[in-house]
Amino acid sequence: MTFGASMGAVADSLPVPPIVLGVAVILALALWGWRQYYQFCPHCGALARRVYAGWRRCRRCGRQYRRGLRLR
Repeated sequence: MTFGASMGAVADSLPVPPIVLGVAVILALALWGWRQYYQFCPHCGALARRVYAGWRRCRRCGRQYRRGLRLR
């Protein structure tokens, strides 16, 4: 039983294998999701939870940071 459509011509015309494209898409989505929940502390550069409202305190340096603060 064969169907009319085939992916052979499409897969052959890609510059990289389809598995590499799939891994790249998954990696891009993971990085985008990571940036929604975490940020770097503007004072010491440590990984810190993202601020949505108010202020947070960095666990590494103990200084407070807010959403729009960009010192580094």
